[in-house]
Amino acid sequence: MKRSTAVSLSILFALMLLTATVALLLRPRPVVLAAVPLMGAGAEVCTGTNLLTNPSFEGEYPVYVMPAPGHPDCQTWFADQPNQYCERVKLADEWHPYWLDTPRTENWMNIQPEYVPSLPHEQPPRVRSGDKSQHYFSFWSTHEGGLMQQVSAVANGRYCFSSWGHAWSSRETLSGWLSDPNDHGDLYQRVGIDPTGGTDWQSPNVVWSEMRMQYDEFGLFSVEAVAQADVITVFVWSKANIPVKHNDVYWDDARLTLLESVLVAPGEIASMVDVAVPTAVTHTIGISLTGNLTWTASLDPAGTLSANLNQTNGTTSSNLSLTFDSTGLPAGTYTTTITVDVTPTVPGAPFAIPVTLYVVPDLHQAFLPLLERP
Repeated sequence: MKRSTAVSLSILFALMLLTATVALLLRPRPVVLAAVPLMGAGAEVCTGTNLLTNPSFEGEYPVYVMPAPGHPDCQTWFADQPNQYCERVKLADEWHPYWLDTPRTENWMNIQPEYVPSLPHEQPPRVRSGDKSQHYFSFWSTHEGGLMQQVSAVANGRYCFSSWGHAWSSRETLSGWLSDPNDHGDLYQRVGIDPTGGTDWQSPNVVWSEMRMQYDEFGLFSVEAVAQADVITVFVWSKANIPVKHNDVYWDDARLTLLESVLVAPGEIASMVDVAVPTAVTHTIGISLTGNLTWTASLDPAGTLSANLNQTNGTTSSNLSLTFDSTGLPAGTYTTTITVDVTPTVPGAPFAIPVTLYVVPDLHQAFLPLLERP
């Protein structure tokens, strides 16, 4: 072969290799939607006693009956009955559904999800623990909705709510029943707490976790909030934005725990004594702690009532004794304030307890029942 021919072939081969390399680099690459657990496998962020009922979504999953007047998306056996019997909603006990139903200008928009139990034999694993998990889905349609549960709470307590969730989202059914990284429903999940105890998941009061796509593997979603009432509401939520064939959501192993709280009672103290009868008075102040907290108690040095506390600090729940003596006090009103502070600080702290002693010239006692003389 002539040298010139060999050089030409080498140049041609180099150009072909360069063209192939450029084409490979410029070719659109699939978006990889790998599962992104918030914590490692098995890790929990909400520690302490679980306050939820049926947190693992077990049970019989009966057809859900909504409170009257029901919802137009629910079907009933008879046309003249309110729309309360939701055949498409089979829920774990103690949980309640919610979903967005507008706008629905297309028949695939914002449908009522179909709620069913998921079972351990499904692949990839759709149950994280126990026999079941809560599964709901929209088929060739979009949805926004989820589940909620109300729980008794301690006002000003800091609560942590978490749940393990994942989704299966794909335009077509792929091998292994996996999500399609190139063609999915843009399906997001999150969890929330309404610290006021409301049941409107669209309320601005709801404190939500971060929102993310969590495909084909359980990941932990969590959020914290401070209770503003004696009831709080927890929510698990999802939103599918594109009407693909599979927009399926799974939730399991939810937890609600009280991280920190302080209760100080009573809120105020008052006593009345007779000036002619010197009296030693004792009151008990209860301090109840949840979490790794330290409390301190002090009396107002500018108070006009001289008093003593049997304990001024602690790291556990305690009963303080407040004592004072009216001996030598002329008739009048005497006051001081007990201040209970907490480290690290918690909502509501420091707690101020006003203390008042009334010393009166004549103190008459009345006993019940009182009978009117004829």
